[in-house]
Amino acid sequence: MSQASQTRRDVDDPMDLDAEALQLISDLRDAAQDGRRLARRYAELLEKVVDEYCVEFEQRADDLLARMDAR
Repeated sequence: MSQASQTRRDVDDPMDLDAEALQLISDLRDAAQDGRRLARRYAELLEKVVDEYCVEFEQRADDLLARMDAR
């Protein structure tokens, strides 16, 4: 049997196709989990930065309003 026909037979083997499909599903599941983990991490960082800016600017706004009211 030639190498090409052996390769074609291997590719067409239902067990090999099933194993490849299962591996693809597993890899996609792992990638999705990694993506969700990364998205959560970035969301946490963004929330932290926004909170820090809000605290800073709220304090500055409160100070400015207090000075304006004192006039």
